[in-house]
Amino acid sequence: MSALQEVTLAALESQAFALMSRLHVILRRHNGRVTDIEYMRLDPAYCRYVLQLASGMDHEDLPQICTKLEQVFFGAEGLFVRIPPKAPLLSNLAAQREATAKSEEAVSMTAQLPAASIPAVSTATAGDAALDKAYIGRLR
Repeated sequence: MSALQEVTLAALESQAFALMSRLHVILRRHNGRVTDIEYMRLDPAYCRYVLQLASGMDHEDLPQICTKLEQVFFGAEGLFVRIPPKAPLLSNLAAQREATAKSEEAVSMTAQLPAASIPAVSTATAGDAALDKAYIGRLR
């Protein structure tokens, strides 16, 4: 990606963030709706849902904001068209669970090692006793 494309992409993302913030404030103040701007930036389905919801509401600025956001996200050079959207957080949950299971398995294998193969931990010295009496030492 060239420097010019990166600048253009950054400008589009900045414009989208400003418009989504304005949309969020209007929906929150006038209708009590709370939207997730970060998730709207990542998930095209959620973005379309919020835009459809907002376009059906009665406010003077909402149609213009929705039109601009649709152009920024779904236009010919839109963010969702130009760059494939990042996977929603829920789709990453399975990968995180697998990684957690593997790390737990590694910990359980370490627990099964004989005591001779585990390195010994040094014992406390006289200097440590003085450290324990100090205020900061007690906090550790």
